[in-house]
Amino acid sequence: MPSQPDEAPPPHEVAPDPAAVIAAFGLGGHVEEMTPVSGAWSNRVYKLSTGGAGYAVKQIRNPWGDPRWQERLDAAWTFEQRARAAGVAMPEPIPNPVDGGCLAWVDVLGGGSRVPVRVHAWVEGKPMRPGPVDRGVASWIGGTLATLHQLDVAVEDRTLFPVANTDNADRWPELVAAAERAGASWAADLRALESHTRVVAELARASALRADDEVMSHGDIDQKNIVMSADGPVLCDWDVAVPLVPRTELGDVAMSMAVWHELDVAREVIRAYRDGGGADTEIRPEDFGPTLTSSLDWLVLNVERTLGLRAVTEAEADLGTRLVPRLIAEMPAQVGAAVRVRDTLSV
Repeated sequence: MPSQPDEAPPPHEVAPDPAAVIAAFGLGGHVEEMTPVSGAWSNRVYKLSTGGAGYAVKQIRNPWGDPRWQERLDAAWTFEQRARAAGVAMPEPIPNPVDGGCLAWVDVLGGGSRVPVRVHAWVEGKPMRPGPVDRGVASWIGGTLATLHQLDVAVEDRTLFPVANTDNADRWPELVAAAERAGASWAADLRALESHTRVVAELARASALRADDEVMSHGDIDQKNIVMSADGPVLCDWDVAVPLVPRTELGDVAMSMAVWHELDVAREVIRAYRDGGGADTEIRPEDFGPTLTSSLDWLVLNVERTLGLRAVTEAEADLGTRLVPRLIAEMPAQVGAAVRVRDTLSV
């Protein structure tokens, strides 16, 4: 059940003690093996074999420094269980037997500290490749998204979740100036993005006007979170479930499945969503405001890493160096696709 890593794990990270995981979640059996399988911005995943059963053990991080991250995770866990009850294909989540929550704090190997982990049943399969998905997967994704939105799960405490803002777009000249002072090879390309960042900010402000329409949803449906099992696609990584406007998530997911250029794939996602009972499928440019803001924020984070504008590990700096040219190159096409969406994604 590995997902494709998108972030280097911290150096010298110590793994959870597998025996402590078995005890904390009442898994039974004994430790045969626990091996790392993937890493991401907010977690590190291991495969735990216990003699007849396999589990995905996810060590949760808090890279945002959010003091309320456990409350946010609890809200995501509640939604995850609702989605599973509705028949959405996902790895079986294992609650801890003490309070029925998703999280338990366990010792690390060698002792000395405790880390938060959660556990799912292991799903044998292959991670989705990063390119455009086939029509069958696109159809499954559209129907799945319709199911999630029709649950109509209200947001009980909106303050738990982040709100998109235009801060990075607004300070773009400052960032460009820093890149030029540093002599970055891509500084001129960064400057050329300024008009695109203004469009992103405009779309984000227009999108914010529909915040009252939000419902809880998965929030991160893309190729890295889909595993192809023998029984078909399985949707993983529910920890960042968030409130979203359904039409906004639909547009984001459709273009993610299409990698922003195979528009027949995007239209298939929307068609299947509509056939599955999803409403409001007329995607508009402002629906990409949150998506493009998130992409812009990710670009800025990596620019700052590369320029030494924030404290980073060597692995994070190296990742930023690799990512920045690609992220700069992708932005114009994505903004252009968002602006033209009324013509290209009508079904």
